[in-house]
Amino acid sequence: MKYFLLLIVLLVSNFIHAQAFSNSVMGAAGKFGDGYGGEMTFNTNLDEYSFTQIALDVSLSNYTSGEVTIPYSSYTVSYSYFTTLYATARRYKVLSIGAGLLAGYELVNGGNEAFSNIVFLDGQSKLIYGGTIGAEIDVIISNRLSIVAKTSQFYHMNSDFGKFTNFSGLGLRYYFFR
Repeated sequence: MKYFLLLIVLLVSNFIHAQAFSNSVMGAAGKFGDGYGGEMTFNTNLDEYSFTQIALDVSLSNYTSGEVTIPYSSYTVSYSYFTTLYATARRYKVLSIGAGLLAGYELVNGGNEAFSNIVFLDGQSKLIYGGTIGAEIDVIISNRLSIVAKTSQFYHMNSDFGKFTNFSGLGLRYYFFR
C-alpha cells in the first residue's frame, strides 16, 4: 500500500510539473524603421503549436525630406495569431510566425504642424491602422524565462511617413502557469 501511495504521489507531481505554459509576457527593444523602439506583449497559448499575441509597440524615428529632419513616433496595439514552424524535442528553441491587425496613433513633430518659419509639414498626426506579420525565435534559459529574437513588418495603410516599418529586436519573456 505504501508503494502504491508513493507511485501516486510521483505521478501526480510529474503531471503538475509537466503542465504547459499557458501565458507569457515579453518586453523587447530594438531597431524600429530608421529609429528605435520597443514592444510589450501578452501571449496566450491556444495549444502546443499556436498562440495569440496582444502587443503594444512604440517607435521613435526621424523622417528626412531634403535638408529638413522631422521627428515622428507611432504608438500601436496589435492582435496577432502565431503558429510554430519548428521546435526542438523539448521545445527549448521554437520558431514561430504570425500575422495580425493593428491600430494606433502617429505623432508628427510633437503635434506641431509648423516646423519652422518657412517649412510646413505635408503629413499630420493622426490615427493609423493596418496589418503586421512577424517571426520570433524563443530560446528557453530557465523554467520561466526565455530570450526572444523577434522581427515584425508593419503596414500602416494611412501613414504619411512610414507605410512599411520593420521592428527587429531582442527581448526577455516570462512564462507563468494557469
